[in-house]
Amino acid sequence: MDNGQRPWCATTSNYEVDHKWKYCGTAAVGENLDNSPCVFPFIYKDKTYHSCTAINDQMGRPWCATTPNYDKDHLWRFCFSKVYGGNSNGQHCMFPFLYKTELFHSCTNAGDKKGNFWCATTHNYNQDKLWRYCPDIILGGNAPGKSCVFPFLYNKQMHYTCISDGESSEKLWCSTTSNYDVDKKWTYCYAPDIDTPCVFPFIYKKFKFFTCTNLAEENGKFWCSTTDNYDRDHQWSYCPA
Repeated sequence: MDNGQRPWCATTSNYEVDHKWKYCGTAAVGENLDNSPCVFPFIYKDKTYHSCTAINDQMGRPWCATTPNYDKDHLWRFCFSKVYGGNSNGQHCMFPFLYKTELFHSCTNAGDKKGNFWCATTHNYNQDKLWRYCPDIILGGNAPGKSCVFPFLYNKQMHYTCISDGESSEKLWCSTTSNYDVDKKWTYCYAPDIDTPCVFPFIYKKFKFFTCTNLAEENGKFWCSTTDNYDRDHQWSYCPA
């Protein structure tokens, strides 16, 4: 269930016996309720919004546009502040995480038949099968939900981790192909949001890392430096699983 955050109904005549249910689809601003993530900022009635708003919803429910311009596209969804779905009991997303043969540094809709965005709550979904849907998130770039490709070429230099170069907001991003200079495909990366012994960013082999990495680890486990410079101090720890 969703602790009262989203309306739901039973899909059989006896929930107590069958435990079958689904979320209810309701409409507020228009009739085009969308399952896509929120996009911030978005334009509504010529005003720019940088977060969810309850304006013009009769029940005061917060909502957001799912494209940069509601006035043009009329696509939107309700906002939900709490984690829902999955089998991880409210655990945080863990980035990066391995799914099939790809390494994801942000939420993805890969493998979800309805296109909902999700994340693993350990670094290895293939091994642990633990996941959750992503709450209202900011997706960016022109390839949201795609996996990063490392190393990638940007401004004629190779990069082995997410970077903030060229990003005025200093958000982390990565190329989703091996050559950004040619393809111009990218997405934002998510920085860790849990307590770890890691120090980000840290230097490893002269490159700056903003997330855990499994480079040079034969067992594929993710690790990080516990000082800002691994090359100098050689202090490190495995990342939380």
